[in-house]
Amino acid sequence: MKRILVLVISLLAINLYSSNGKYRLTLRGNPATSIVIGWDQTSGNNPTVYYGTTDFGTNYTNYPNSKTPDRTVSYKGMNNNFARLTNLSPNTAYYFVISDSQGTSERFWFKTAPADNSRLSFIAGGDSRNNRTPRQNANRLVAKLKPHAVLFGGDMTNGDSNGEWRDWFNDWQLTIASDNRMFPIVATRGNHEDSNNSIYHLFDVPSTSVYYALTFGNNLVRTYTLNTEISISGNQTTWLRNDLDANPNTVWKMAQYHKPMRPHVSSKSEGNNQYNNWAQLFYDKGVKLVVECDAHTVKTTWPVRPSTGSGSDEGFVRDNQNGTVYAGEGCWGAPLRSNNDNKNWTRNSARFNQFKWIFVDEDKIEARTVKVDNASQVGTVSNDNVFAIPSNLDIWNPSNGSVVTINKGTVVDPDPDNNTVDIAISGGNDDVEESENGDLYTNSSDLELVYDSYSNSGNQVIGLYFRSVGVPKNATITSAYLQFTADESNNAEAELEIALHDSSNSPAFSNSNKVSNRTTLSNKVVWNPDSWSSNQSGNAQRSPDLKNMVQSLVNKSNWISGNNISFIIRGKGRSLTDTSAKRVADSYEGGSGKAARIIINYTTDSTPQPVSICDGIAPWQSGVSYAVGAKVTYQGNLFERTSGGWQFIDSCNATRNNQTKVKYSTPPVHQISELHTRVHPNPFTDKISLSTSLFVEGRTYAITIYNMAGKIIHKQNISKASKNQVFTITPKVNASGIYLLSVSDDNDTIIKTMRLIKQ
Repeated sequence: MKRILVLVISLLAINLYSSNGKYRLTLRGNPATSIVIGWDQTSGNNPTVYYGTTDFGTNYTNYPNSKTPDRTVSYKGMNNNFARLTNLSPNTAYYFVISDSQGTSERFWFKTAPADNSRLSFIAGGDSRNNRTPRQNANRLVAKLKPHAVLFGGDMTNGDSNGEWRDWFNDWQLTIASDNRMFPIVATRGNHEDSNNSIYHLFDVPSTSVYYALTFGNNLVRTYTLNTEISISGNQTTWLRNDLDANPNTVWKMAQYHKPMRPHVSSKSEGNNQYNNWAQLFYDKGVKLVVECDAHTVKTTWPVRPSTGSGSDEGFVRDNQNGTVYAGEGCWGAPLRSNNDNKNWTRNSARFNQFKWIFVDEDKIEARTVKVDNASQVGTVSNDNVFAIPSNLDIWNPSNGSVVTINKGTVVDPDPDNNTVDIAISGGNDDVEESENGDLYTNSSDLELVYDSYSNSGNQVIGLYFRSVGVPKNATITSAYLQFTADESNNAEAELEIALHDSSNSPAFSNSNKVSNRTTLSNKVVWNPDSWSSNQSGNAQRSPDLKNMVQSLVNKSNWISGNNISFIIRGKGRSLTDTSAKRVADSYEGGSGKAARIIINYTTDSTPQPVSICDGIAPWQSGVSYAVGAKVTYQGNLFERTSGGWQFIDSCNATRNNQTKVKYSTPPVHQISELHTRVHPNPFTDKISLSTSLFVEGRTYAITIYNMAGKIIHKQNISKASKNQVFTITPKVNASGIYLLSVSDDNDTIIKTMRLIKQ
């Protein structure tokens, strides 16, 4: 009888919850005030969502609000119901059940996004397809990391079949946390979704074309979900451009789509349509992070901008100040592929199951790559602090560091006379304490400067590691200082010594690369800090001026804007003899907003002087500031900086060893806008027409077309050229794609390079 009773109770429980399942949350409006609850209604009638801000468990009659489905669609073997909840309160927990004629679901809950610009957490990735073990592991980590939203980049299933979708949604239930908290998905279409309907009917996205945008916070971040499986040019790009123009005050812009522009797998085709329509738009409109999928490999790039000039690789060059970071490329369960197509602007690449864990606040974006295979061993973040890194989380730590930081401080001030870089410590491994016996502590909530009685650490050596310092080579440093936040109150006299690692690109701290054994620059600075009061972050917590040591670093021959630097702080004098003579600062673990910062102010050389530009970068695109009156030679021509911009002055004759000889004649001055080289049509099918104002009467010019690997595809000469004459060319180009067209004079000096597209 006892066994029969248990069986009956079990069957009743199954029947109680069997009328609906395959739950999902999606977004189609303001994430702070709305959400969509979706489910599969397997049986029963009149399903209704009952919800409120008080948890009444499964007692649906006590919930103050109810909502019947706004939309019901039978698709992929499921009866998909969507209840769109609106007029919710921001940053608030809502509890809900789904009740119908056959019973009531479990009680679930979600939390709306903040309406202010509080920090946000996202998970981004895609390609979950056919390997259910890594797919389930990644889903389990969603439940443990509790993001504000999951940006999913498409290819959910392998064959888009009914059975595969049912399995996918069964696996998606693993994203529900142990306390039944759910997290919304922002879905993208991939090439393994046979049509837009798979996304529109299963996730109730706000557009049947499956491209749309959502703003999180007041204006903190606008996420763009794009569709690479339909026409990219035309309506989609027009919408994207208009929306970017309509949201100029958004602090951050991010994009996600399926197929990458420049896949890091050699067997994958180049995304030329994406590149031609979106790359320059992303750069011009300040889209700082793009998450791509499809290739089933792992990559992050340095910030890049589109360019077809000298030094570009597949149409991009590194631009640490204003560039876009591209990350991906989708390893949520699809078969892994080799990362065998790196570029010179690739930051790091690899091959493993992963997704991106992204934090966004007003000052920076931080992106980490999370390996998912050990999901069962990973701890769970607290609902009260979703930014704490849980135990055993396997964060990828490649050669260039585990955290990709996009910091507004690395963007060059448009005023060339007053540039500022303001960069905070971006991870727990970047502010460290090294004890007297060489032990390295990376997870302390504070930094003892420098005596620490804990574990007999004694007089420690402190290391501060700052990433992507966007100061140009040979810039003039006008000031530089470290800014701390006091963790404790201290007033005993202390004496600290600040030094800078003598390295043009300092490596991250590790047990094999500690703080104390780094060679430092000779111009150290001694600091006798004033009294500190807990939680202060003002002048008392600001170091003396460090400009001389920073100047020495950026003057090094191999310094590159965007490299990393590390400071070393030791006790000196009084702090070695009096254990109370110390200062205690907050570390990254003590609160990322309180972590140490480096603030560098600089100017660039503004002395008017002739400069030879031989690397294919136009002076108005080089990121270098020139004073009015500066003369620059570029691609065989002389230009002068005026108050209104750059002006063409005259042609110049360059010898083969790049020693420029300028002939200072007095032709009419032309605005840059009057200088033109036109190729029509572009894209082309067989013939092109070329004209340019750069031709000098009677000279001979060579027209050369290269593929993106630098191989010459077509070359022909134009004799006795004349300015603005139209020449017809039939390039011997067979394959569709992007090419480079260059025009060079009879001294083999390139006077123009431009992108050419073969349809």
